[in-house]
Parts: sequence; C-alpha cells; structure tokens
Amino acid sequence: MRFVKVEGAGNDYVLVETFDQRVDAPAALARAVSSRHAGIGSDGLLLVGPPDEPGADARLRIFNADGSEGRMCGNGLRCAVLWMLQERRAAGPEVRVQTASGLRRGRLLEDGTVETEMGVPDFRRSALGLPGAGAAELPAPAGAGADPPLAFGVSVGNPHLVLRVAAPEALELQAVAGALQPAVPGGVNVHVLAVRGADLLLARPFERGSGATQACGTGAVACAAVARRQGWTEADVVRVAMPGGELRVRWDDTHPAWLAGPSRLPFRGEWNGS
Repeated sequence: MRFVKVEGAGNDYVLVETFDQRVDAPAALARAVSSRHAGIGSDGLLLVGPPDEPGADARLRIFNADGSEGRMCGNGLRCAVLWMLQERRAAGPEVRVQTASGLRRGRLLEDGTVETEMGVPDFRRSALGLPGAGAAELPAPAGAGADPPLAFGVSVGNPHLVLRVAAPEALELQAVAGALQPAVPGGVNVHVLAVRGADLLLARPFERGSGATQACGTGAVACAAVARRQGWTEADVVRVAMPGGELRVRWDDTHPAWLAGPSRLPFRGEWNGS
C-alpha cells in the first residue's frame, strides 16, 4: 500500500489515496499505521479518493489514531488539498473536498500556506449533542483554573470545548480533558488557551481519539471563534499558536471561517504491515 506522510503545524497523518488503491479495514489500518513505535507514526489516517457528491474533486475520510472515524480535521484537510494539487487530482486553483461535515473548499496561498473553508462555528447545545436550548457552556473541571470557570462549547463540524486559563503550558491537559469527556456524547475535543495579544492566542489541544497533539486545525477555529464570541479578541484574523506551529483563523462572526497555515508532505513510502 502506497502512502504519503503529511504534516500541518506538527499535526501529522498518513495519507492513503483510494483512487487507485483499496482499503478494506480503515479503522484497523489507522490503529496500525498511527503507532509511534510499531507503525509509521501519526495522529491518524486520511483516505482521499473518488467523491460521490456532485462538484467535489475528492472525498476525504478521517480516522483517529484509535480507529474511530472523525467528521472533520482542519490540518488533515489542508494537507489533503496540498496533495491534490501536487498530484494534479484537481485542476485548481481551488479544490473542493467532500467531508462528513459537508463540502469544503481549499487553496494554496501566495505565501505557500494552504487555506481551507471550515464552515460556520455553531455554539448551540444541540450542535454538541447536548440537551436543552441556548449556548453550550459547561462547568470547568475543578483544578483547571479556568477564568471564567466555564468550558465554552462550539461545533466546527466536530465538537469542541474551550477553556481560558492563565498558563496553558503548565496545565495537566489530559486530566482536564478526561474530566470533560463524559459531559459530551461521544467525547469531545478540549483546548486550553491564553490571550497573548490583540490577535494572538496560545493554545494546547487535546483531540478525542488521538489525545494531546501538536496542533488541531478545527481546534484553532474553535479557539478563535470562542475568543471572538466572548470578547477576548476583536480581530477578524486571529493567530493561534499551538505546540507545533501557528495557524491563522479568518472569521467575521457570520460567514464560514477559513483556516490557514503550513502544510508539508515530508516523505512517501510503502506499508507492508497488517
């Protein structure tokens, strides 16, 4: 099986094209290739193949390191767009990708970064599968040091909870994220952030199905969207610095958000494992 290792701001995936190849057990394959010691090593598996939706250039399926299938992955989508352009699987300059969360557009910018459409952030409780009406706001876990003491929910095609803390780098992220998992049906992505400037957020992501990662594209959008909604920033373009690099989120409170940042395809190979 031919694969491409892809990486966006430290968020790394194994990309397998299914235009000419067949993958019969993607969940098992995701677990195998994602292993940092016995596999290729990644945060998950991306399958890019023929679309079944009119107007799309490709269909993207996303599998987390534990084999669970995800609905959206911002950095994975950006890497898939770059691969599509390099392999001439799309005419360009715009690529249209079918995902479980809808059709998404992507393009290569003049500075070499890749920008993708991420949809309109949804703050409703129902968007996270929570009962009741109104905004998705949950009590922050004891010891998280969140100020205000709330976890703010938003869906970016997948569910997120965002907490504002003084020092994200000093927090026991796994403990905080673990305490919040039972609160959202199916689990939830959790991010702790600090505001470091008028347009700069410092954040650490925890992704359901993969754990703590170097970056999270949908998480960057979630952090920027919550920060704007809560009045922590008024910038239309917000920089979100994560352990693996910096991502840019462009959102005006009304239209779909756009995510931009670095993407690389560092190596290719063949997988002979099971």
